[in-house]
Amino acid sequence: MGSKPVETMIVLTSGKADRGTRATLAFSWGCAALAMGRNAAVYLTMDGTIWAAPMATRGVTVAGFEPLQDYIEQFLALGGEILVCAPCSEYYCSLDKARLGGESLIPGVELVGLATIVSRIEAQTHVITF
Repeated sequence: MGSKPVETMIVLTSGKADRGTRATLAFSWGCAALAMGRNAAVYLTMDGTIWAAPMATRGVTVAGFEPLQDYIEQFLALGGEILVCAPCSEYYCSLDKARLGGESLIPGVELVGLATIVSRIEAQTHVITF
């Protein structure tokens, strides 16, 4: 994964409480940014870390949008980065390996610390939060 600054940093703190609405919007926003030639990353933190878990997106579809899984696949295929808060995944939230059958992350995501996120944001970076 890259260590360069990103033009669009999408911070997703929401999990399944809204049935995936904010996650769907976050990843569709990311796909649009990438399609427009921007480099983009989605930072999953707090309850949002659940979206990095295998099978978390199963059946998640919001009216008027493609399934969340499709957006995540498109986002990665277009070169987007999914960054997961390492402290959140270990201590706060949803990525309990025992509950997930031994798999903790979907392919293509990276566990990072807060310093990584701070270093990737510059004055010209657009930061959007869901």
